[in-house]
Amino acid sequence: MRREGRPVPDRPGEIRACLVVRNEMLRLESVFQHHRELGVDRFLVIDDDSTDGTREFVADQPDAHLFPGEGGYGASRSGLDWTNALLDQHGDGHWVLTIDADELFVFPGCDRVDLAGFCDFLDGQGAEGVLALLLDMFGPGRLSDAIHQPGGSLIETCPWFDPGPYRAVRAGPFPHLQFHGGPRARLFDFAPMQPRPPVLSKVPLVKWRRGRRYLLSTHGITPLALPPMLAALLHFKFLSDFPERVDVAVAEAQHYGGAQEYVAYRNGLDAGGALVVRDERSLRYEGLHQLEAHELMQASDAYLDFLASRQAE
Repeated sequence: MRREGRPVPDRPGEIRACLVVRNEMLRLESVFQHHRELGVDRFLVIDDDSTDGTREFVADQPDAHLFPGEGGYGASRSGLDWTNALLDQHGDGHWVLTIDADELFVFPGCDRVDLAGFCDFLDGQGAEGVLALLLDMFGPGRLSDAIHQPGGSLIETCPWFDPGPYRAVRAGPFPHLQFHGGPRARLFDFAPMQPRPPVLSKVPLVKWRRGRRYLLSTHGITPLALPPMLAALLHFKFLSDFPERVDVAVAEAQHYGGAQEYVAYRNGLDAGGALVVRDERSLRYEGLHQLEAHELMQASDAYLDFLASRQAE
């Protein structure tokens, strides 16, 4: 991948994040801040012709590097070819968190141990990645009221989630497991567009090795060793800009399958008027313990022992 600006230093042991972005200024500062606090050392950002200041923002960050996406998002298999090439260039031997610009990664105990400590534990277990549930977050009222201030807390803007139902099916490439459910499954009719609602399982945190490949966004990857754990990606799709972003995606048809998922969103928005995502089953987010209590995030016995030993030090 061609780079603009400062070179990426050779610093073994850095934890890196990789993002493909387009016009993400509403969320990007908040996403950077969350992952800096979590323990990400460096951001590798592929920009798909942003026009809203995203490129300039990334170029101005001392811990970020900008790579222009060339050849078009659709032609790169929705950014997949860009991502794999960049990770081979600058991720080999690193733990890399590959996320979208509307996702916040959390893992069991991340209020007690940073990402470096978590990755050290994974290395000690011989693990090469972590499975995560994509958990849609939303506000308490109308979609149009979920107005986010750049740099502010995304969780404060959209503090609600569905505790269930979610279901797991055996399907797709490794890890051959897909989660479905949540508010998108109850609000939108995907049946005319695709056989199931959107996939909510991802493998975002990976010890990258040259030649390793993501196969379907981060939903699928070439086989690697996964521990018996579940992290989460808090997903902030449902901000007030959602209808506008849906319109753009449908018009450009660059997303997977000609943006068929976004066609379902458009149809639901047309039918629903002022969309309210929250319903009587939804819960207000109170912290990591709540996700674990509802089995939306899970730690292994070995990891619980690790956390206990860290606390005793």
